[in-house]
Amino acid sequence: MAEKKRKRHDHETNGRPSKRSGTERLPADNVKVSMIPDETEWVPVVGMIVRARCLGRLRPQLSSFALMSSATNVLNAASTPGLSFPPDLTLKAYTKPRRLNTSSTGKSPVTTSEHLLHTSAHPRIDYTGQEEEGGGTDGLLSHYIGVYDPQSGDLQLMRARKLVLRGSPRSNPTEVEQEAKAANDLAARSALGLTFGTKKSKRAIQNMTKNAISPSKKRVTADDGSQPSLDPVAAAVISSMAMAAPTVTSREDLQAAIDENKPRPNPNLDAEAPMDVYPIDQLVGPGILRQLAVKDWQDAVEQKEEILTRSRFVSHRIQRVVAEGDVRKIKTMRYLLLLIEWHNLLTPGSKNRGLKIPDRAQLREKLGKWGSELVDGVSRRFAPDDGRTLNKWHLDNLITHICALCITVDPENFLTDIYDIREDLKLDTKDVRKYFKEIGCRLVAPTEKERAKWGLAKAEVMSHKVAKLRLPLEFPKMRVVQQPKRRR
Repeated sequence: MAEKKRKRHDHETNGRPSKRSGTERLPADNVKVSMIPDETEWVPVVGMIVRARCLGRLRPQLSSFALMSSATNVLNAASTPGLSFPPDLTLKAYTKPRRLNTSSTGKSPVTTSEHLLHTSAHPRIDYTGQEEEGGGTDGLLSHYIGVYDPQSGDLQLMRARKLVLRGSPRSNPTEVEQEAKAANDLAARSALGLTFGTKKSKRAIQNMTKNAISPSKKRVTADDGSQPSLDPVAAAVISSMAMAAPTVTSREDLQAAIDENKPRPNPNLDAEAPMDVYPIDQLVGPGILRQLAVKDWQDAVEQKEEILTRSRFVSHRIQRVVAEGDVRKIKTMRYLLLLIEWHNLLTPGSKNRGLKIPDRAQLREKLGKWGSELVDGVSRRFAPDDGRTLNKWHLDNLITHICALCITVDPENFLTDIYDIREDLKLDTKDVRKYFKEIGCRLVAPTEKERAKWGLAKAEVMSHKVAKLRLPLEFPKMRVVQQPKRRR
């Protein structure tokens, strides 16, 4: 679709716009331009107001400037959003030789001197106007002010100075005095501690001094005139620490990684009952449960015959477990007996290289009644890939599984006396306690009721500890190794 053309107004019928250029308003045909020489330091000022970039203190260095005149309002600047200059304030003018010019021969006062305007008349803000010389092409830029006489056609130009007015909040003198007094008191206490303090207090003061990041005595002035509290080196150190902080592994994440790789059965942390922490299918496996035969145990209990095994733990509890009639629990105890017998066949390896696993022929000879499939399944599950030696990690994994099976099949409802399994595995009491703690058990002394039920004498209580699996689970925490103190 063709665009509609804009209709021209009636006063534009001649084809020319109605606006006129500025030169058409000049009555004179020729404009005479003249330059007023800047022989004195008193020249007009072109200024602008900018917002202060920080809330720090601004102490203008007026010591190197010389006062040019009495108090007078010499700046008439254009305001910008963010900061307004009160019109009733007066500014004092100061001057000093310009630093960028080493020689002022043959140059005007504008190029050889530098001006500064300052006032502290405002109750809260200090205003300072300075000549800010920019780099690049702005360094060669000059400013002029012109006065035009339309009747005579004369245009007079004069060199001007460009000043930037900045405002900064004034600090409270009381706060400054309090900070100085606190710093002096701290220095006095430190000196007194270093002179008459103990060795421990002296080391603390010395460490505080070494690790302190204090502001530099020679501060670096920022672009907006503010004074940073830290020098560039300290600021770089702090910024690098802030960047590296998110990548540092927290103690909780490190503890979770350690717990995940520990040699123990994986506990169900969301369990609502102790029986759900270590399910039987996880400890034994459904395929292995189908291969375990328990008919002989059931027949022996029905005929009230004594069942003798190579394990004190199993022999002292098999009658009660079979009497309960839970077939899965009976098969779990049978698998526990297989692990105990398989563990007791391990022999010390050469050069402290763990425990040596018997070869398949010896295993079939010692454990022939279990069947080769079950024995080979235990070797594949708990032995390393080479199948020859059992290192520390694999041995701990085997024993923690045995402890979890003990706490599961014991008829005392997820508590057990660790004495029998300690005798079966031929371990020290502290080692057995450590293994039960690794699976989340709490170890306590037998109560009077339990001591009477198990027929324990008072002298035997010291060697008997009860492991209880209760919620919430309590696992060993990561140890924090403290550095030894240095001796002097």
